[in-house]
Amino acid sequence: MRYVILGLGVAGVTAAKTIRQLDKDAEIDLFTDEMVYYYARPKLFDVIHKRLSSREIYFYGPDWYIKNRFKLHFGVKAVKIDAKEHSVTFDDGITVKYDKLLIANGAHAFVPPIKGADKQGVFTLRTLKDAFDIRDYSAYIGNGSPVAVVGGGVLGLEAAHSFRLNKLNPTVIEFAPYLLPRQLDKEGAGILRKIFENAGIQIKTSSKTEAFEGSSAVDKVLLGSGETLPAKMVLLSTGVRSNIDLLKNSDLPFNRGALVDDYLKLQDSEDIFAAGDIAEYKGRVYGIIPPAIEQATVAGKNMVKEGSAEYHGSVMSNTLKVAGIDLTSVGIINPENKEEYEEIRSEAPAEGKYRKIVLKDGKAVGGISLGMKGEGVPLTKFVKAGKDLSNFKEKLKDINFSLKEIK
Repeated sequence: MRYVILGLGVAGVTAAKTIRQLDKDAEIDLFTDEMVYYYARPKLFDVIHKRLSSREIYFYGPDWYIKNRFKLHFGVKAVKIDAKEHSVTFDDGITVKYDKLLIANGAHAFVPPIKGADKQGVFTLRTLKDAFDIRDYSAYIGNGSPVAVVGGGVLGLEAAHSFRLNKLNPTVIEFAPYLLPRQLDKEGAGILRKIFENAGIQIKTSSKTEAFEGSSAVDKVLLGSGETLPAKMVLLSTGVRSNIDLLKNSDLPFNRGALVDDYLKLQDSEDIFAAGDIAEYKGRVYGIIPPAIEQATVAGKNMVKEGSAEYHGSVMSNTLKVAGIDLTSVGIINPENKEEYEEIRSEAPAEGKYRKIVLKDGKAVGGISLGMKGEGVPLTKFVKAGKDLSNFKEKLKDINFSLKEIK
């Protein structure tokens, strides 16, 4: 049995591991358009400010791939899938046959239609090459230079933090009223903002980026308010879009991503599966690591034995460090119908701590933990299990009460 996997990101590698565990004799080929082994994208920030080499951020070393008998193909991009012939054609002209195919070719950085976005010094950050380019340009413009980050999401804030560590002077420009609009509420974002401002990072919220100005290289950013900010370098952190060109060229079902069913199989397609940033399940492209792992595991199992595992969506969960600050955001954090939910907040702004628990009928359906080390695991566990926290309402109002005390 020959399994072909398009993509060497977290979804592709997870599926390959799953298949190898279930099929010891399988022939497993992984294709990537990059020239490097799998790396975790959050490590890109370490490349920027710690001057790490590519080898230092590989998740697995070369020996691991050899031990698992994975055949890797670097620097090639799939351009067309022939579902009837069970074949994939690549941009080097080679055509490869498969028995089972996984599309895990991910997403690319979205560049909004901002005037001057093509100027020298304007970057996106999605690949290892991007990180090296940004690192080199940071050194070129020199210490103390003003830089701008368009987008106040996780990537944007991490980048601003990295720039500050590189002795640059970053300003974060966010269109929404507050930072991390997907992971925080207004109150938590206010505390995070103070932390960043105290670290020397300027924050501009409710701000639209109109244009990047400069003769050839960028040297300032024009905002919708008419304000102009100096910027010798700009990072666009404005989201990603699934790599659907392959689907278009292959006449395979897609909307924002590849349309998959409960088995992560492409709708109306034989022996083709999808997982990760390319997969759209019930109208949703998750675009974060935990769902990619869950999807790839289910897809891998079904590629070996069809119908052996089902996927029913993922609880939105992020446990990460933003500029070294622990943050967990899980489930429903900003309920639209406030009357159906109860929100319990506790905070210690001076310590950079904030917690919010969202209950429905006494049961945990969402929550935020900011600056609270060790609370991410229990919070995620409670939300995924729908744990009844009715008896802990008063204790949860105390920021010093730890979720680890709840059994």
